[in-house]
Amino acid sequence: MNETIKCILERHSIRKYADKQVPEELLQQILNAGLYAPCAGGRQSSFMVVCQDDTINRALGKVKSAAFKGRYSTADRYISKEQPSIADDPNIYDAFYGAPTVVTIFSPKDFLFGGQDAACMAENILIAAHSLGIASCFIGSAWEAFGCETGQELLGKWDIPKNYHADVQVLLGYAKDGKIITGKARKENRIIRV
Repeated sequence: MNETIKCILERHSIRKYADKQVPEELLQQILNAGLYAPCAGGRQSSFMVVCQDDTINRALGKVKSAAFKGRYSTADRYISKEQPSIADDPNIYDAFYGAPTVVTIFSPKDFLFGGQDAACMAENILIAAHSLGIASCFIGSAWEAFGCETGQELLGKWDIPKNYHADVQVLLGYAKDGKIITGKARKENRIIRV
């Protein structure tokens, strides 16, 4: 099987991370793959902020987790039973699950396809990470992490333009148990051919 397709089929989100940082040479390859993601009109308007500061990541992760409080899950509506998310379990206090590297992708607030561009960038990062043996997880609604005084101060410190907002985040690191889980079998009848 083609190696790229193999990575796509095997990649799986990880929500428990070891206290081990991603080596710089691998991180650079992963981030570069993100820069080559498709983007509307070739504008390349989305950009990344890569944070490896544990104190900042834990603070933003707590803010984001508090915004969810496990309130979205019910017995038959949930994110994951195998690896509960902050939407599933109100006892998870870190929305970044201890990941040592958090990549926040920003896009223009007023650009029609900013969110889609950010999602494409994230997908390239996720696939590249898996290809290099790095665990990852896609995190939506990134703006919630910045909905506090600390978050707003960081946006200023990072020189984020006022007309940009945090779209998504990608967590990077090594799985806490040392294994990268492979993707689940796909449900049937999800392709309609006409």
